[in-house]
Amino acid sequence: MLKRLATTTAAAVILGLAGPAQATDLTIAASLPEVHFWVGNYLNPFADAMEKESDIEFQRFYAGALTSVGRELDALQGGTIDVAAPLLAPYHEGRFALSDVTQLPTYDTTSVMATRAFQNLLDSDAKLKDGKTFYEYEIADKNIHAWPLGATGAYAISTTGKALKSPADLQGMPLRAGSALHTIVLTELGATPVTMPSAQAYEALSRGTIDGMVSSIGDWKSYSFQELLKYTITGVSLGHWESYLATTDDVWNSLSEDERATWDKVARQTALDNAAGIDRQDEEVRAAAEADGSEFVAIGDLSEAMQNHIAKAAADTWIKWIEQTDAKGHPGKATAQLWMDLITEQGGKVPVGVAEYLAN
Repeated sequence: MLKRLATTTAAAVILGLAGPAQATDLTIAASLPEVHFWVGNYLNPFADAMEKESDIEFQRFYAGALTSVGRELDALQGGTIDVAAPLLAPYHEGRFALSDVTQLPTYDTTSVMATRAFQNLLDSDAKLKDGKTFYEYEIADKNIHAWPLGATGAYAISTTGKALKSPADLQGMPLRAGSALHTIVLTELGATPVTMPSAQAYEALSRGTIDGMVSSIGDWKSYSFQELLKYTITGVSLGHWESYLATTDDVWNSLSEDERATWDKVARQTALDNAAGIDRQDEEVRAAAEADGSEFVAIGDLSEAMQNHIAKAAADTWIKWIEQTDAKGHPGKATAQLWMDLITEQGGKVPVGVAEYLAN
């Protein structure tokens, strides 16, 4: 079995000194706290399974000890860490041009559905541009190897209490957006998007700087949002946030064939287990919030005017993202077409008008 020298020991990383590590040691790091479902329920189970099924051992670092949000790719490419879990692609502005496709609005989708569709997207041999597949275009040229995590649950609009009964209720409302696509959909809805990471949103909600946010319900637990969010529209997803487990080509190539096969198997299964847990967490957090007085309103129970307003904004978000992505020279329309096919194969639905637009 091939062995490798890790680029640094944990002590060397912290002290800024170079030094050899044990031959099978790899440094795996998260910018998020261990309570987050991509850390406690992905990083740890993945590392545990790999250590059980192979000779690889991991030195684990959490909560930004070695890398911060949006700097995971730099940490990998610079040799500070060997594995990022997660690599938060949407926070790497301009560097993962197509990965936001999972955040396009859908109806009746779950984490498991989005995770399966995203794995199929990475596995697809469909050529999007210049003879490149999604994986070749988005991942391979960065000298990394990557696998999906479990997708977040459906992103929903929640407020600190204001009911959203008509389109007028959304006009000008300051709502937290976590990505460029959230900014698009909130703008289309007539709200005022305020871009910030989730970690900053609790204070903004508490101070009244924002009146609500776009977030998955299960993710509330990581930031105590259930204490503040009291009204949520369900049934329509403002997309699913996906991110990656990632390592460098150098690390990957240093592993034996058996180790690579085990890694790939474990990564895929851990993602599906993670997704199933995220769906359960969505249900658990919602039940607890309802018990504390939060209101969850299905989109089908809203007025026809409000349903139509949301549906139009959702469809227009697909179109705007496609056109903006294409204008930057990336294969937006081809990627959206492929994503629509893959998510509908899993039982999801896309907004009315999207399929017709893509067919033209």
